[in-house]
Amino acid sequence: MTVKVLRGDSTGELELSGTRSELLALGRELRKGYGEIPLEKVSDPFPCSRSLSWMSVRRASGKILTSSSGDSESLDVRGGPEALSLLADNIEGFASEADVDDHLHVDYYPDHDYLAEGSGSMVVAIAK
Repeated sequence: MTVKVLRGDSTGELELSGTRSELLALGRELRKGYGEIPLEKVSDPFPCSRSLSWMSVRRASGKILTSSSGDSESLDVRGGPEALSLLADNIEGFASEADVDDHLHVDYYPDHDYLAEGSGSMVVAIAK
């Protein structure tokens, strides 16, 4: 799996992209609730600031908290099994049904089904 995650340091926003099959595989990894997923490094991440090296998935209780801060090379995803499953469902549904020019916003708002307050904003896209 060669999913890419780019980070805009000024905004903290993340852009996650992969082929349809890579995004479906990512959904399966999220459901497992644990693991280190290597990410493809992008040499020129413009318009973002940098390319992350890995995604760390850890099972915890409650809603998902996603974070990547400071000089971290990692996207950290922590959450309960139900929340991780809902995120996986959204990514897999998007990968299966979206047009290649579409994108999926994964942003916290009050009473979000699976994201905890303080979760970073992320856009999911299908790699062309």
